[in-house]
Amino acid sequence: MSANLTSALLLIASVALPTSAASCPAGTKIYNSKCYAALGMDMTRDNALAYCQKTYGPYTRLTTPLSYAENNFVTEQVQLHANWHTWLEFVADGTYIVGDDGKPPIYTNFAVGEPFSVALGYCITIGMNGYWYAQPCTDSHSALCEFDLYPPTPKPTTPTPKPSGYPSCVQKYLNFVPCQAGWEYYPPTCACFRIISNTTYYNAMNTCRSMGGTLASVHNSGEAAFINRLGVQANNYWVSTASARDNIIVGLTYNSDRGYFQWDDSTTFDYYQGFAPGEPADYNVQGQIILSNPMGYATYMRMGNCASQTCRYAACKRYVY
Repeated sequence: MSANLTSALLLIASVALPTSAASCPAGTKIYNSKCYAALGMDMTRDNALAYCQKTYGPYTRLTTPLSYAENNFVTEQVQLHANWHTWLEFVADGTYIVGDDGKPPIYTNFAVGEPFSVALGYCITIGMNGYWYAQPCTDSHSALCEFDLYPPTPKPTTPTPKPSGYPSCVQKYLNFVPCQAGWEYYPPTCACFRIISNTTYYNAMNTCRSMGGTLASVHNSGEAAFINRLGVQANNYWVSTASARDNIIVGLTYNSDRGYFQWDDSTTFDYYQGFAPGEPADYNVQGQIILSNPMGYATYMRMGNCASQTCRYAACKRYVY
């Protein structure tokens, strides 16, 4: 056989050989580039999550259906393992059902009358019929671990900031204000702001997003003072309650998994000096701009509980780069 013919056959063979590709571990199922693994034992919701992450890595989560089709696939796995109830990722926070990122699910399939409770201590399961139910988090149910076929690239210790746009936006909008009616323009951050009243944290978050913005981020004392002024102008006849309900909700939460504060608009938290003395006192609540409590610290930030109680104001922010 000639050398040229041998080389040609080797080339054809190399092309015909299948290339290696990522695959789910043995004993797991793959669907939509995600791997699913049944634990085969019943345990509490938190223990189930911990066991999933110990077995399959830190990016593993309790199953989180994002669509009707995914919910059907998960239901098939639940039926396959004859589990009456299987933990989902979602938990009750006192007002809403939220995921481990603190945000409401983008898809739900609750049974009629469910969730019957959104009180703290309740978590969500999926039944063999594919419907979702609220169950005490301390109950024992089966678990279906879920993780991405292609793991996410490790993220830096802090989120990537958006460009400030200053002073380019000031020059761009010299002759007109780029905000719609009901919004107030703050040029140094190239953003429009709007105050909404009588709301809870997650209601405010959803309302801001429905208007094309997010809960406000705060990056300097000027921006904090601007938001504070808008709050005062919104209703200066409100009688003080000397509690967290007096303040202005902003989009600040603490990511306990990654160990840093984060804004709802994904900009970097770079204003730690904006906290009032003694703050942050509670890492499990949400950020606020102080309006009247404690007295003397208006425009400073504190952490307060507006997830389960109605608070006076919330600030929405929409960038106009």
